[in-house]
Amino acid sequence: MTTVSTIGFSSVAPEQADVTLSPAEAGAAIRALSVADKTALMKLARLYARKTPYDHEDLLQEALCRVLDGARAWPRHVAALPFLWGVVRSIAWEWKNEFVECDGKATDVEGEERRVIAGLDVVKVIALFDDDPAAQIIVRGMMEGARGQELQELSGLAKTDYESKRTKIRRRLEKLEL
Repeated sequence: MTTVSTIGFSSVAPEQADVTLSPAEAGAAIRALSVADKTALMKLARLYARKTPYDHEDLLQEALCRVLDGARAWPRHVAALPFLWGVVRSIAWEWKNEFVECDGKATDVEGEERRVIAGLDVVKVIALFDDDPAAQIIVRGMMEGARGQELQELSGLAKTDYESKRTKIRRRLEKLEL
């Protein structure tokens, strides 16, 4: 899910207008998020904000602003949480890279990790867990490099429940042919 920042420009071409949500539709979709969805987004923003010099609220606010002003096109076929997670993740990477580059400490290992993640069929993997939001949160976290305790905290599950979800995820992924 590599994206290019288009601050100040609309990323929706006229021929794409019917395949992406308008800013008004995106706003309605965001307002329709449940409390659980909003909590999951905030947890994800906290996770990614740790990798940037900014606060989680700033990260989530920036993501919502970019979606609402049309800078980030929202494909109609993508559900709210996976799309918003991707926007938050993308902005966090952008901010992290800007911060690292300012310090002159950029490493190629991070670039390789992003290339591997981008190569996965993310939508296909996430769709495996449409019936289980907690598993989707864990899978998203795994794709972004979170491990162990960080994943458990992100999911909000007790240790035993978390381990059960990990087993479920592993079994489903073993059956998946990418």
